[in-house]
Amino acid sequence: MRFLELYRWIKSAFIYRINKNIDRDKYLWVFGCWGGMKYADNSKYLFEYIVKNYPQIRAVWITINSDIYDTLKNNNKEVYLANSFLADRILKKAGVAFFTNSLNDFGDNPMLNGAKICSLFHGVGFKKELRELDNQNTFKSKLKLLKHRIYDLSYTSLIFTTSDFLKKKFHRQQYNAPLERIILTGQPRNDVFFEKGNKNRDEKLILYLPTFREDEIGKRELERIINEMVDSETLNTSLGEAGYRLIIKPHYLTKVHKNNNLSNIRLYNDSDIPDIQRLLMNIDILITDYSSVIGDFVLLNRPIIFFSYDLDKYKKLKPMDSEYDEVLNETYVTTLDELLSLLNKLFYNQVNYQSVNNIINNYINAPFLRNGEYCKNICDYMFTYLNINR
Repeated sequence: MRFLELYRWIKSAFIYRINKNIDRDKYLWVFGCWGGMKYADNSKYLFEYIVKNYPQIRAVWITINSDIYDTLKNNNKEVYLANSFLADRILKKAGVAFFTNSLNDFGDNPMLNGAKICSLFHGVGFKKELRELDNQNTFKSKLKLLKHRIYDLSYTSLIFTTSDFLKKKFHRQQYNAPLERIILTGQPRNDVFFEKGNKNRDEKLILYLPTFREDEIGKRELERIINEMVDSETLNTSLGEAGYRLIIKPHYLTKVHKNNNLSNIRLYNDSDIPDIQRLLMNIDILITDYSSVIGDFVLLNRPIIFFSYDLDKYKKLKPMDSEYDEVLNETYVTTLDELLSLLNKLFYNQVNYQSVNNIINNYINAPFLRNGEYCKNICDYMFTYLNINR
């Protein structure tokens, strides 16, 4: 496996280096996300905004998913299958590239050397990642730095984020992220929260969105928790009496039985939720644990429950910023009984969740980035940065 990974890295580095092109079209912008497998997230929202509002920009989507290719093609969007001759030709000419995960979002042939590579990322919360986890003075860390200087999938010219706290966090995490190239704009996908007429107030919804556990013990514990919730008559009755429905959306690798026998509790898979942002828009209470989704949902100023039942164990495997502990107060629970009790209090406005939301916003969302227009913010910056006339 390691030999195969090394081979792929050498191949990608070679392709990237030999295809350097500084004579690029600054009006040609390419977009990709999630290893080319999805049409979603920040890249999708920014892509659609540009197609709608800036005809002078040639916006192109790159994907390895043939279904996405067909759908976009049928909707008259310019799209190419990654690793094809046409996609490679576009990548070699593109002046700007936006990704959510890495250069792999554009396929196996990263012909973007010379382009302005812009990272929108999927989301960042209070978890420590990448360089934050390593002592940078060790030999292993210095080898990682050398490898990155030769070639790395996380190459970026610009990073767009939402607060000074996250700006400093990206600076610590990434190998090539000087503070002056980390720009505060907000996340494009959250513009949907500020569109009029999105919330269906005829039904009240709760969403449980737990973080995936990578260790076997953690996986089994999460699976047990979810299965107990799905089968809980007590929870189902409380939900019904208050007029709520609970949607449980685990990670696609989490194994749970999808019986959906109880009237007020539903278990959803990825295929049931094509766009998580539009679902969040219609959620009244969010239950999560360590997920960066809190930074999105808090913009709606609705209750967030932290069901962090395995906090100490999780921290040992996935170190967290100390700031995370500050949000664990009025809406923090560790057992299903505590969760049910807190829900019953929230149903009747007996919990001060606003204080928790204020703490989250203080770290995750700058005060001037809590009212939408995030796609516009990025476009305004890029047009000035590239000296493009509107």
